[in-house]
Amino acid sequence: MDQADTLVGSTAHTHLTFGEGITLDCGARLRTLDIAYRTYGTLNADRSNAVLVCHALTGDQYVAERHPVTGKEGWWELVVGRGRPIDTERYFVICANVLGGCMGSTGPRSLRDGADEPWGTDFPPVTIGDMVRAQKILIDHLGIRRLFAVMGGSMGGMQALEWAASYPDAVFACIPVATAAYHSAQNIAFHEVGR
Repeated sequence: MDQADTLVGSTAHTHLTFGEGITLDCGARLRTLDIAYRTYGTLNADRSNAVLVCHALTGDQYVAERHPVTGKEGWWELVVGRGRPIDTERYFVICANVLGGCMGSTGPRSLRDGADEPWGTDFPPVTIGDMVRAQKILIDHLGIRRLFAVMGGSMGGMQALEWAASYPDAVFACIPVATAAYHSAQNIAFHEVGR
């Protein structure tokens, strides 16, 4: 049994490619969309127990288990798992690497459309709205009409707020943590330095 299975129940790592691609807010079109994601727990018969956990800028899809590359514990391991606040015995937890991320979803490390080299610094700018539209494509693919909750901290909280604003009928509860709907000049400067 996988170490993650003992901590959070049934887990699955999946990488999907959506051939229809996605048009970004900046106007750029990505011909294909790759989404890497993890699931924890079991989706119930009426698909009403799904919780989407959105990661922060420095996170990825390994929310509740040891990271296969870095060896570090999951970034929200104390929140997601058996007997934890987001109990994987009760909820089906989904965490996707964001569009523009570097852990399997389409991003700077991906091959440029129609080329044999990665995008690198030429990857088009991605907004929170772009990230959420990509996640919505995944959630629709999973056959989930309404998420029980969307949650996340920092940039993940911004995604949760965007879900509630853009897809109110697809979200029962929004749980934004340590976030805001917009950034002040100080926030922007702080994050620029942190980047």
